Amino acid sequence: MNQEIPTAPGAGEQEDIQSRLETPGAGIPWLEGKLMGLGFRLMARRLSRQQILAKFQAEAEHMLAMAGPLPEEQGRKRVLIPRQRGMEDSSRFWSPYMILQHVTIVNRGMTMLLRGMSHGKLPDRKVSTADVKPKLDAGPQEIASFRDTVASCSDIIRSLGPLDPELRHLHPWFGRMNASQWLCLMTEHHGVHRRQMELVLK
Repeated sequence: MNQEIPTAPGAGEQEDIQSRLETPGAGIPWLEGKLMGLGFRLMARRLSRQQILAKFQAEAEHMLAMAGPLPEEQGRKRVLIPRQRGMEDSSRFWSPYMILQHVTIVNRGMTMLLRGMSHGKLPDRKVSTADVKPKLDAGPQEIASFRDTVASCSDIIRSLGPLDPELRHLHPWFGRMNASQWLCLMTEHHGVHRRQMELVLK
């Protein structure tokens, strides 16, 4: 289902579109996950924490530049796009505000994970992509929330001590990754949803 939605669909039509997508947590193709996981591992070897954070912040600024000036009606408008690399099928019918809310949730969760890993601790709870989906009624308050979270998460990550390359936590798509690899995932996650927002607003 790759058609564009030229006007905001009604509630019944939105439910119908969403019902035809895969369920949250269904994941991405196996090979895609393997290749992306390899990319995170190579990125973690080649780039410093400062370089990764700079990319993280640059992608955030791109998203804010797109979403910030939007009229509220357009910010709330859900638009169906083709599935992108690194994106579940269930996530391709979102509004700009939903995108920001989702990325904010993920940023907070991954930052907590990184802070714990920096102290040699792993969470008991498994990572679930179904648990970080946005709410349908996400509104303009998500802009400030996203901006503030990017700043606070960046400060926390910048302050962390050395990260143990041997301590790993499981991601359902990308396998066991150390803290530096999780930070690369956090940054590339921004890129996935920056491209999504570009398509939504196209």
